[in-house]
Amino acid sequence: QQTAEGFEKSFALLLLSPYILTERLQPLLSKADSPRIVNVLSGGMYTQKIDVDDLQSQRGEYSGAEAYARAKRGLMILTEEWAERWSDIAVNAMHPGWADTPGVESALPGFHTLTRRVLRSPEQGADTIVWLATATEARETSGKFFLDREVHTPYMLPGTRETEPERARLRELLYGYLPMGRPQAEAAF
Repeated sequence: QQTAEGFEKSFALLLLSPYILTERLQPLLSKADSPRIVNVLSGGMYTQKIDVDDLQSQRGEYSGAEAYARAKRGLMILTEEWAERWSDIAVNAMHPGWADTPGVESALPGFHTLTRRVLRSPEQGADTIVWLATATEARETSGKFFLDREVHTPYMLPGTRETEPERARLRELLYGYLPMGRPQAEAAF
């Protein structure tokens, strides 16, 4: 599906929107006391590598699960990039675990039926989000991927790690979507 603007929905909602929002809020966040950004990812990103030449999943047979996972992978890359650029803001990402939410039930009905007895409650899924946003000790770490308040690797499968040229291309492409030009901090790249 596409947005009214013509963007593939997973790309628009899960990568482009957080990118634009975060870039535009950064000057305000830098003035805040103990500023933090918490990006909510998914274990689905473990299955995919970012495809900077097809961010909107227009080539080949479309897979919603792959588009979702690639967008989440892109947001993890941005998490690391922002943490490197903005030393005054704690920027982290987290995976809530598989939680029994209406989204999981509607998007993955077979999975939900098979696993609903072991799925986390929404409150359990939100625990690490709240901890990253409020805990004093969580402010000391930036650029990491968390699950259950612990740092985890963002890469588990071979072939899912992007190269530095792919990171640079992702930055370049996303900059092109920024309204009113590139961020002032772009020179830091």
